Amino acid sequence: MAYTQWRRGSARALGLSVVAGWLAWAVPAGAARAQAAPYPSKPVTVVVAFPPGGMTDIVSRALAKELSLQLKQPFIIENRPGVAGQVGTEYVAKQHADGYTLLVGATGYVIAPAMKKVGYDPLKSLEPVAVLAKAPNLIVVNPSVPAKNLPEFLSWAKSQPSIPFGTAGAAGSTHLGGEWLRKLTGYHFTHVPYKGAAPATNDAVAGQIPMAVQDSMSVSAFISSGRLRPIANMAAERSKLFPELPTLQESGLKGFDVYTWLGLYAPAGTPAPVLALLNREINRVMNAPEMAERLRLQYSEPLGVMDLAQTRGFVAAEVDKWKHVVAETGVSAEE
Repeated sequence: MAYTQWRRGSARALGLSVVAGWLAWAVPAGAARAQAAPYPSKPVTVVVAFPPGGMTDIVSRALAKELSLQLKQPFIIENRPGVAGQVGTEYVAKQHADGYTLLVGATGYVIAPAMKKVGYDPLKSLEPVAVLAKAPNLIVVNPSVPAKNLPEFLSWAKSQPSIPFGTAGAAGSTHLGGEWLRKLTGYHFTHVPYKGAAPATNDAVAGQIPMAVQDSMSVSAFISSGRLRPIANMAAERSKLFPELPTLQESGLKGFDVYTWLGLYAPAGTPAPVLALLNREINRVMNAPEMAERLRLQYSEPLGVMDLAQTRGFVAAEVDKWKHVVAETGVSAEE
């Protein structure tokens, strides 16, 4: 009897031991399978740091549509505008580094840290993943302004006591472009920051402000319809998008080179395989002939294929460039 009870107890103990061993093996294996789920395995949020309607939003939506098709998961645009892109940028910098919250920002991403204290470091808080597109910054005026070309515009501007110019917000490339123009000419240009390119452009069209400094994509439709008149290209060289439009350098403002570019970023610490996949797929989408033509029709263009190291190098060079421009103009974020 005692032997029989011992055998039953031993068998029960052995059974429990087997079950416990199986559970110890099964749980980590299940967790490993979950961790190994291919990216993306659920919808991805792409935070756009500006309102709908401007270049950043338009390009982001085109990219998100193609990535959704390529990677078989929804890439969902979420606009988080404010403070020339800083609201959206600082939000994404605080998100979990798993690749499911990304940021699309404009040139202000590398400019703002040179002008004031911000809640992110452009090379430490987020990881540059890909450069999406670029567009020349243009000086555009309401048709009521009595100037049809750059010499006439500069002559008119010289005689004005104050010339308000609208931009997508403080600390962006359009803002710095206008401030650089003010410094080099000595004319009385006064910055009027808006919460995005669209509202600034709309006020220029309505005549609430006489001029705006905007990326070409944000104003192209109004130029085509004659509701805004392009005066000059702020980039160093004439753009093939606007071959007849002179640059400010041609008027004697040497060294003037300002354009808008868009980048996509992920929170620092995002796994390297996720970054590599996103970089590869975004390069494929943005440099495809169909996308290049779509961008051209909206007056922007891709910058070409850059791997992760080249993307980081480009962003680092832009950080240094804008530190120099900010120091030269002496502009503060409040201007």
